[in-house]
This record gives sequence, C-alpha cells and structure tokens, in this order.
Amino acid sequence: MSELVIACLSQKGGVGKSTLARLIARTYASAEWSVKIADFNTKQLTSVDWVGLRMKLGLEPVIHAEPYVSPKNFKRENFDLIVADGKPDSDDSSLAIARVSQLVIIPTGLSTDDLKPQILFANELVQKGVPRDRIMIVLNKVTESEASVQEVRQILRSTGYEIAKNDLTAKTGYQKAQDAGRSVAETTFTTLNERADGLASEIVTRMNELSEKAA
Repeated sequence: MSELVIACLSQKGGVGKSTLARLIARTYASAEWSVKIADFNTKQLTSVDWVGLRMKLGLEPVIHAEPYVSPKNFKRENFDLIVADGKPDSDDSSLAIARVSQLVIIPTGLSTDDLKPQILFANELVQKGVPRDRIMIVLNKVTESEASVQEVRQILRSTGYEIAKNDLTAKTGYQKAQDAGRSVAETTFTTLNERADGLASEIVTRMNELSEKAA
C-alpha cells in the first residue's frame, strides 16, 4: 500500500474538494514524491481530466490520476502518496476512504448551506470511528469580509476540529489556473500563489505531526 493517503472529502459538491486535492498533489510532487490522485467521482472525473490536461501541456511536476470505486485498490499502488478526491454525498465511500487515510481534509465555504452539512459530515465520520485529530477543516472561496471569515472560524473552533489558519479566496485567478491544468499555487499572480502555498504548507505540517504521533 502507498506510504500515505490524504483524503479530500465532502458531503456536498462545490466546496473545493478537487481544488484542494490538486493543491496537495502538486505540493508533494514538487518535493519529488510520486503522487496519484484517486478520483472517486467517476461520473465527472474532474481530477482525472485535470491531470490529463496537465500531461498534455507537459506541465511539471508530474502527477498521476485514475478513477477509483474503492480504496481497497490502494493496496496495489506503489506511490509515495495517494490523494483521494472523494465523491460528494456518498457516505459509504467516504467512510471507507477516511478509515484508510492518515489525514482527512474537509473543505467548506462561509455560507450556512456549506458549513452545516460539512460539520455534520465530520461528526458522522467521528461517530463511525474516524479519529477526530485526523480531520482538518479548510475554508475555501472566502469573501474579502474579514468579519464574515472570523464569524465562521468562531463557529468552527467550537467543534473541536483542527481548522486551517490559511484559506483560499474566491478569485478568478484560481479558477483560470485550474482550467489550464495548473493548481491554485500555480496562478499568474504571486499573492494568490503565496496564499495557496501557505495553506499547502499547513496541510503538510499537519500530516507530519500525525505521522510522528503514529510512529
């Protein structure tokens, strides 16, 4: 089985699950890790298509991707890291992925429509045996309103989950980069890249902490 599995999971679509999966994959691949994205959304294949475009354009670092229906297939992989891009609204699949992952990333927007189901989803994973400290919630597509961001952060802090200090804003530059086979850390804007790299670094640090704890 691959050395590490990081899962990007969500109860609902549109909150940035694939965006984070791509960012994580690119970050580790940039450090010369062999990385594969396991795309569980077999109808849309968002990450598979993104990697295909990336390869077509000859972008580096190289990232691999493949459709998946079960994390059981991870056992035959020989990659340093598998990034699982989960299928929204698929409780059984998400739980199976979470159970074999060293870290579970759950993204959310600022709206109640995003926040409520994502917190409930995290709670369900914990109730079904996923350790609470393996779950990290990330804010994505945030507005420029600092008051709104802090209000949501206060709500999240009360849940007891690890909350990423860095977040991603709702910027066209991020979307354009992904449409061109790049991650949100590979835009044409230095400030956007720095923000995304800050989040990626925080995720890597959390993964290292959990690995040391398990050793």
